[in-house]
Amino acid sequence: MSIQTTARSRPTLFAAFSAAMVLGGLAAIAAEPDAALAGWLGREITIAHSSFNDHVPVGAKLTFVLDNEDNIVRICTRNVTGRSQWRMDMAPGCNVALTFTKGTRYCSEEDVKAGNAEVLSSCHRLRSRDVAMHPAAQKGALELHDLIIFLVPTSNNKHAISILVDSPSRVTTGGQAGGSD
Repeated sequence: MSIQTTARSRPTLFAAFSAAMVLGGLAAIAAEPDAALAGWLGREITIAHSSFNDHVPVGAKLTFVLDNEDNIVRICTRNVTGRSQWRMDMAPGCNVALTFTKGTRYCSEEDVKAGNAEVLSSCHRLRSRDVAMHPAAQKGALELHDLIIFLVPTSNNKHAISILVDSPSRVTTGGQAGGSD
């Protein structure tokens, strides 16, 4: 089936197409990131400390990028020469998708270290499930983790993060990592 237009209907089609483009453009503009998350988007964060360097390497870099189309945040990683390297799903690129959960407040580094689930559940955070971060101890196996990243503002106007890595096979790895821009 083909659609034929006459010279008379072409301006109407053009006007309808133009209106759709304008409305689509306005919808894209209206899709602003949540204010609680916006300060962390596009900033390169350097991992400053990690108790599980095989999962989250000290000195490596990451950046959060908003994917408006899928309504997710992508974690983009970059290795630094002479340092431990991101591996598997966390290898350089934007391979891991995170969902943002808006809490009622930001956590502090101390809140995350304390590990109080009730306190942590009220904090702004990013999370991804089933992330392969390093080879499993058992040959041929794949160990998947839950990755929870808390947004931590600092007194010097930097944007810090605190990362917890949790494995379904173990309640927790007992470690924590973090860094800032």
